[in-house]
Amino acid sequence: MKEYSLSELEKGLNEGRFTSVDLLDMYLERIYAYDFSGPKMNAFAEINPDAYQIARNLDEERKRQGPRSKLHGIPIVVKDNILTKDKMHTSASSVVLEDYYGSEDAYIIKKLRQAGAIILGKANLSEFAYFMSFDDMPSGYGGRFGQVKHPYNHEIDPLGSSTGSAVAVACNFIPVAIGTETNGSLTAPALMNSVQTIKPTMGMVSRTGIIPISHHQDIAGPLGRTVEDLAFLMEYIYGYDEEDLSSYFMKDRKIDYLNATKLSVKNKRVGFIKFTNIDYSEEEIAIEESAKDVLKQKGIEIVDIETKAEKIPNFETLIHDFKVDLNAFMDRYMKDYKVKCLKDIIEFNKQDPDKRMKYHQSIFEAAEKTSGALRESDYQGKFRDNYKKASLMDRLLEENDLDAIASVKRTQYAPIAGNPVVGVVAKALVDKSPKSMFFIGPKFTDDLLLSIANVYELATKKRVAPDLDHIQ
Repeated sequence: MKEYSLSELEKGLNEGRFTSVDLLDMYLERIYAYDFSGPKMNAFAEINPDAYQIARNLDEERKRQGPRSKLHGIPIVVKDNILTKDKMHTSASSVVLEDYYGSEDAYIIKKLRQAGAIILGKANLSEFAYFMSFDDMPSGYGGRFGQVKHPYNHEIDPLGSSTGSAVAVACNFIPVAIGTETNGSLTAPALMNSVQTIKPTMGMVSRTGIIPISHHQDIAGPLGRTVEDLAFLMEYIYGYDEEDLSSYFMKDRKIDYLNATKLSVKNKRVGFIKFTNIDYSEEEIAIEESAKDVLKQKGIEIVDIETKAEKIPNFETLIHDFKVDLNAFMDRYMKDYKVKCLKDIIEFNKQDPDKRMKYHQSIFEAAEKTSGALRESDYQGKFRDNYKKASLMDRLLEENDLDAIASVKRTQYAPIAGNPVVGVVAKALVDKSPKSMFFIGPKFTDDLLLSIANVYELATKKRVAPDLDHIQ
């Protein structure tokens, strides 16, 4: 089945070569063949039972008055920790929330619906966005539906928490997907499943209506097969939300994401960072050297940087944030549900540990022991120290007058400090060792970062589709 880009789908719909109903037929046939049967990738949690009616309505609307936007009538999938007020659950892949329906749409879902996107379904994830247990819980596992599988080789860890979203895109079950990240949950599954992603600048995309881990780091972002598709989808999810204080800086800021990848990269400066205390394989060195040549040919100036990587004890602050933010979320959206706070979830899971907490719930328990106030001097001191360490990229960008930093290594810096990062497939995944190039930029330069990443992707085109009929 052809891998359509969003632009190709938009053009085909506008020219009448197919309808939105046709698209649902096409994608659902593949989903039922490979996700719900066949190799059973387990990327999808649910299919929207109203999807066909929505598609018919949007097809009719297109005939009567034209498209609402370029996204009109195009199906997407969203991670199952994002609220939707419809006939789909929002469960975070957990048993405890398997009966929960969102009381309202998340802010980004409202924006997507206004643009005419079809929310075709919810994607499975690592339970509670991989923030449940320290005890060897596999990436992509959730008590509700089990394990999401890697589409290239079942021995590869799908990694991160937005696993279902990444696998759905990799398998061509959907053109694009929405995932969420706190510390690597977009970039990690994109890397491991050979797709592209952007973790936007903190505040670029609203968190309202997304089951939280930390108000300091949580953000939603797209996963796609091309950088162009990332930019296309960003156009319809970014922007100011008066309920999300982190988006305040977007109040009077407009970004033309539809043309973001067309920005000039000539004479831009990209620093390639080498971490002196981390080993690099010959393959990684070759990937970076090739990337330098590619960018130089496009008129980009390359700057070599060396620094020592520091480990940032992020969990020590996240467990404090999690209790506060999850309890506040549940108090707002789950007043009538059977559990109303983190403590209730812990007790519920203990009643059937084999099903509800197969890999235990040590993170939950550690978070519950915190005060829930965020006023402790120890917490505040650790948060400041972590942010200072994570701001290394900002310091290097400024000191070296850089427009972006590139690295074959995925790091904690951008998610903790709030910088944008784009991950681009850097090799054909024909073994068990996927690679991506990561581009980090100054805050609120997401559009230029996408343009630099797009230049690299178009010049290399390393991604190959998985063969779902012959998964190893």
